[in-house]
Amino acid sequence: MAAVDALEITVLVLLWALTIWRFSTARSPLGRTVRLVVLLLAVSFTVNRREISYATDRILHVADVSVPLKNLATVAASVGMVHIVGLLSPDPDRYRWVRRATYGLLAAASVAMIALFLAVPRSPARWDFVAERAGTPLVTAYGLLAQLGLAVGLACALVIFRPSARRAAPGPLRVGLRLLTAGAVAGLLFMANRVLFQLTNAAGSTLLDGPVAVNVSRSLLATMLLLFVAGAAVPALGGLLRWASHYRALHRLRPMWQELTATVPGVVLGDPPGRLAELVAVRSVELRLYRRIIEIRDAQWRLAGGSAQAAPVGRHDLDGEVRELLKLRRAAPGGRPAARSVVATPDDVPSHNVPSDRPR
Repeated sequence: MAAVDALEITVLVLLWALTIWRFSTARSPLGRTVRLVVLLLAVSFTVNRREISYATDRILHVADVSVPLKNLATVAASVGMVHIVGLLSPDPDRYRWVRRATYGLLAAASVAMIALFLAVPRSPARWDFVAERAGTPLVTAYGLLAQLGLAVGLACALVIFRPSARRAAPGPLRVGLRLLTAGAVAGLLFMANRVLFQLTNAAGSTLLDGPVAVNVSRSLLATMLLLFVAGAAVPALGGLLRWASHYRALHRLRPMWQELTATVPGVVLGDPPGRLAELVAVRSVELRLYRRIIEIRDAQWRLAGGSAQAAPVGRHDLDGEVRELLKLRRAAPGGRPAARSVVATPDDVPSHNVPSDRPR
């Protein structure tokens, strides 16, 4: 029990951290929809905690009101997932009717759950009506509708994440998409567990009422959300590592940039950045690095006399340019300044002084 509680609390902290991060970064329509889905999942899982659920019922003075609150938040998250499928579809109009039908289904399920909640006899006891009256027709119907709302969102997650993971190049994005896919699978196992709980109780069995079965159900739900958080965090971590790499490259290229621009100051685009200002500036690092490379290449070209056959030619990608420029600086004979060693680059060095490599 303690291990499951620790897992749930850990997931809660991570889920709310992800929610705060999404609200500080999302800008596009897709990003705004994703952050709303994450917020709804965080609310649902928070209210699902027994202590918070009980406190919610006491504060609102409505017995078991936390149950429809968390279930309706999950249904709303599923609506968001359906909308995301439409945003990512290459042909949104083709299956628009399917999405509209799904919206209608989820709306009908929500109304039915509210009606069933009002019809089920409830008490302000520690346990909610789903556990207290499991197996009765009204509660069985309510439970199946709640799992239907979750199933739609999980199906959308599989539609989005599984094919994307197959197409993604090796790296953090692929790992993140695979974790998100695994989270959807864990969610389907949780959903199957809850459906089986309702059906076995309806059949008069208490097989899944014991503490072991309850802990399995809670662990599956927490595992689903933990995988979702990890899947969302891994690509972000990859972005953070890429930012750190570009920030380091920006400062490693500064001595070379200073030597060249001191000789050819006209290549500098705008006011030259000060050392301290550049150290503390953490925004637009990739754009600043790209600008620095352009200024270095422009200075090299001018020092080489504006000749396409004499000017060094770099890579087409940012990281490749950084590697080539640092290699050129290390290869400068006797530590000569970059401005004096530009035209001394040997003709047979790959990617340098080769007219056929120069972009047209």
